[in-house]
Amino acid sequence: MNIKQIRYFATVVELGSLSAAAKSRFVTVQAVSKAIADLERELGRSLFVRESRGVHPTPFGEAFYQKAAVVLKDFDELEAFAKGYRERESTNALRLALCSPPFYGNEQARASIAAFAKRGLRVDVSVALETGTEGVAKLRGNDYDALITIGTFVHPGIDCVPVGTVAPGVVMAKDHPLASQESVSLADLACYPVSLSTEFDNFNDSIVTMYRRRKANMDFVPLVPSKFDHHLTVDKGVCFMVYIPALGAMHPGTVIRPIAPGDAVAVPICLVSMKDRKASSYLAFERWLASELAVLGGAFDASAK
Repeated sequence: MNIKQIRYFATVVELGSLSAAAKSRFVTVQAVSKAIADLERELGRSLFVRESRGVHPTPFGEAFYQKAAVVLKDFDELEAFAKGYRERESTNALRLALCSPPFYGNEQARASIAAFAKRGLRVDVSVALETGTEGVAKLRGNDYDALITIGTFVHPGIDCVPVGTVAPGVVMAKDHPLASQESVSLADLACYPVSLSTEFDNFNDSIVTMYRRRKANMDFVPLVPSKFDHHLTVDKGVCFMVYIPALGAMHPGTVIRPIAPGDAVAVPICLVSMKDRKASSYLAFERWLASELAVLGGAFDASAK
């Protein structure tokens, strides 16, 4: 016996038919019918009398409903309490997630973001590392107040607010032929494979997505994390990243070089939140960023093309 079965049962009693209950609960008639059948099997008693024009509870079903109504009321109050507690708790904390592939030193980067936010808000701030898909799922589940994305993310029910821009760069092995250069042009990269993440570059408007849209002459190679070292050291491949020198090496044994000014694009850093649910701590953070005109990771000329 579970709460979903009890809720379906009560809805059928109140509406008088399985189809009406299914419509009310936004599920199929088959789902409601199975839940009732499973519940009757467990109880060893019939709950309804089936008729051509609907159903009505048996005497046992009527008595069971009276008890179930009390249980459902208590359960709804318990859910409301838990939701209210989370909302009250979130006013004293800001829960962020950075949507980025794992990179060397990400703990330091996340700690810096948390310290930056805490300085403006005077509340506890946590910054996790997530994939885009998992991050959005947890955002919808109220595990996070907002996501930080490198590039815009457009989706129904989601707000995406640009808060600044950063420059693009490329990560490569220290012995890569391009490592000795101060910057790297797109023409330089035409000779080397460029990694394409099946998770991140299909999720939002990433750096790779921006260059692919421009039909840049580069060999983009789908890559899984386990093949990343091989890509860098054996294939002499490169990987696009934001160019933030303060973060140091993005991966052991690598260097990062900026994209040459003539080929650089302004990469937006965005805050992603639910349209219909914004914690007060997040709203305060968004207002503070706007007032500070802050650029996460450092300033970059947004007019770069």
